[in-house]
Amino acid sequence: MEPSTEKGGNPYRKRFRPGEDLISWFLLGMASLAIIVSLAIIYTLVDGSYGFFIDARVDIIDFFTGKNWSPHGATPSFGMGPLIQGTVMIAGGALILGGPLGIMAALYLSEFAHNRIRAVAKPFLEILAGIPSIVYGFFALLVISQVFRDYFEADYFNAASAIVVMAVMILPIVVSVSDDSMKAVPREMREASLAMGATKWETATKVVMPAASSGIMASVLLGLARAIGETMVVVLAAGSIAKFSWSIFHEHMTMTAYIAQVATGDIPPGIGIQAAFAVGLVLFAITFLINWLASKVVISIKKGGSGGLRRKKLGLLSSALHLLPNLTNDLLDKVRSDRMSKNMTMRYVKERVGKVVLGSSLLVALVFLVFLLYSILEQGLSGLTPHFFTNFPSSDPAKAGIWPVIQGSVYLVLLTMLFAMPVGIGAAIYLNEFAKENWFNLFLRRIIQNLAGVPSIVFGLVGLTIFVRFFSFGLSLLSGALTLAIMVLPIVIVTSEEALRSVPQTFREAARGLGATKWQTVWHHVLPNAIPGVLTGSILSLSRALGETAPILFIASFFSKVAPNSIMDGFLALPITIFYWTKHPKQEFQDLAATTIIVLLLILLTMNAVAIFIRQRSQSKRKW
Repeated sequence: MEPSTEKGGNPYRKRFRPGEDLISWFLLGMASLAIIVSLAIIYTLVDGSYGFFIDARVDIIDFFTGKNWSPHGATPSFGMGPLIQGTVMIAGGALILGGPLGIMAALYLSEFAHNRIRAVAKPFLEILAGIPSIVYGFFALLVISQVFRDYFEADYFNAASAIVVMAVMILPIVVSVSDDSMKAVPREMREASLAMGATKWETATKVVMPAASSGIMASVLLGLARAIGETMVVVLAAGSIAKFSWSIFHEHMTMTAYIAQVATGDIPPGIGIQAAFAVGLVLFAITFLINWLASKVVISIKKGGSGGLRRKKLGLLSSALHLLPNLTNDLLDKVRSDRMSKNMTMRYVKERVGKVVLGSSLLVALVFLVFLLYSILEQGLSGLTPHFFTNFPSSDPAKAGIWPVIQGSVYLVLLTMLFAMPVGIGAAIYLNEFAKENWFNLFLRRIIQNLAGVPSIVFGLVGLTIFVRFFSFGLSLLSGALTLAIMVLPIVIVTSEEALRSVPQTFREAARGLGATKWQTVWHHVLPNAIPGVLTGSILSLSRALGETAPILFIASFFSKVAPNSIMDGFLALPITIFYWTKHPKQEFQDLAATTIIVLLLILLTMNAVAIFIRQRSQSKRKW
């Protein structure tokens, strides 16, 4: 409210500011692009699979229940059972391995780890989360798979190697969400438990974990959705034969692997390609349901504002009334039986053993990371020669280089940044500064949350349908950048909103109290203080775009041997080159893939280092 200058008017009547309203509507339009992207995904999958479902050769019931998937030949069969079975077996196996490890690591970090250990473990887990899936796929095929072939007589392509590697891939997700959930448990619950004589181990396992069980379940669901939607690991390591078998040492095909076959040209034109869109529709529905269930819990855990946090703590404290009496009874039983010091000592021995077991879960992940990096460096370090950076791709491995590949990746990331950052930041400003509490904005937040969980291979289908065909952009740099932009858009929005939310509310109140409009407050006070966090989140989002393979697998051209001269030219990128060289039967090209991975990781490490530097520098200068 500002004093009116009109003669005889109400001095506190709100002045009409058309520019302010126009900005608000413009920001709303940016945020609403998430709805358009969601509609584009649904249109792509429904339109692409419509011809499949009405085809006379397709039995809808057999599609969901059949056990024979053979989309080629004169009499194709479309029983999706082997694809679902392969997906469930690999994703479920990864969850069985990675889920407990992640929960144990989160419990250790939350309840037992020293601050110095947390300071080291967090960046280490961020490194694991930032490694591109194509790197994990390379490691699964050429290193882990070899172990299973040597000691378990597994096939060259096998599900076991994919399970092991994907278990490590989902580990950071499970640890992060579970740790946040355990940290949200009020300190009073721990203090009450310890005051009644419980050990720290008993408090952690019988009070903290039950109180945080909803968040732990959400982390497991998010990890499962990540495993189901993974593409490059299963494409490279698990194989491409769809057969109904529960042996993890044999070759299997997942839903994402079949869709990727369309991108690589292994599926001839016809109903087999339409089947890929139908499989994509089922995959989208499954991951949407899982992410929807998980997001309801995650949103409540990470809900901003002291009011939301206070309500959650009160809910957790009320649950303690049910947990603590049970703990008290257990402790009384222990006290009766602990008259001898030997029994009392065993409780603390149990705690020490438990801490070692929990800490070892982090050690397993550390050993895996070291082994991965060592294997890649050993295989590819010798290939880092000057001509490798200056030469062009070639059929002769002795002459092959990545100069146009690096250029293509740089152009791709710059264009992605140009498209995604303004829209993502604008949407975040609207949601955090202008959005009111109503059904539409709640719906908009849910749409953005669900977009973040869509499998990357589905964005590839959207890019092929919308940008390549519908808008006739062709297999071009523009199509690839737009595809990656809509993929990273929800990440940019979420990270930017977190940065805006970190700015104290008193900054806004002070500016409005001095007569500034809402937009003036945002532009001159909120956004400048949030810029470091916005840049950090945007750089990390672009790092993911640089390392993604599945979305641009449909768009990049492996036959483009030169760098693009315009946004309408074909292009190559580092992840695509790694993919094709990894699949090459010659050892020399596989070595080149390892060398290219080193280059990709160096670039990503540099980008992440810049993001960390910006974050630490801003925190050191922050006076609030």
